[in-house]
Amino acid sequence: MRVIQKYEPPLESGSIVMPAGATLLSVQQQDEKPRMWALVDPAARLVNRGIRCLSTGLDAPEVAAAAPPGEYIGTVQLHWGRLVLHYFDGGEYPL
Repeated sequence: MRVIQKYEPPLESGSIVMPAGATLLSVQQQDEKPRMWALVDPAARLVNRGIRCLSTGLDAPEVAAAAPPGEYIGTVQLHWGRLVLHYFDGGEYPL
């Protein structure tokens, strides 16, 4: 059985522990914080899911040279639009 679960993504690049094979659906602001929703199988083994968080204005060529950001998940605007964060999937890796 698969269910939708909510996670709190990092404000900088990092990772989230979630079931393997999760489908990242969306990232949006809720309660003035970024929140991420994923379709998961709660019975699957847990893995780290890399999350890349880039702010507006970051030098994109430097980011691409270091590592491609991954599949786009969504954008969140915080502090009345003064902080704009763009989230990308960094892939799974073992705990």
